[in-house]
Amino acid sequence: MKSEMMILKVDCITLQTLYPDKMKDFYVKYFGAEANRNTMATDCPDPMYTLSFQGGFKIKLAPAGQSQSGFAARTSPCPHNPVCLAFRLGSRKRVNTLTSQLILEGHEIISEPQLSAPAHYSSCIFDPEGNIVELIS
Repeated sequence: MKSEMMILKVDCITLQTLYPDKMKDFYVKYFGAEANRNTMATDCPDPMYTLSFQGGFKIKLAPAGQSQSGFAARTSPCPHNPVCLAFRLGSRKRVNTLTSQLILEGHEIISEPQLSAPAHYSSCIFDPEGNIVELIS
């Protein structure tokens, strides 16, 4: 009997961050996120944000050392564990335009827009805390 493939959709990821406001501003400005401040964590001096994107995906920004899930933050053997986020922009023109804007505004680029596979046109940049952000056409 052939098993059915489970259909999954990522709803949310949480990024621990040293600079929640800086990260919020970056994703709001360049990716159109809608930011909501989480006021549930009243014992935390730094803000926690939930960033909502078109299509329903969310990024939760939690100050480093805090955990929005209620579990204590675990110490990692690496001081910083960067993640890679990929955003599909819908066209090569949008990839080129956003990449150019990010470069002009001083953000570090990993790779210029390029065709790396028959239908994979992308560029990569770093967000303010060194996470890899891939821009896909």
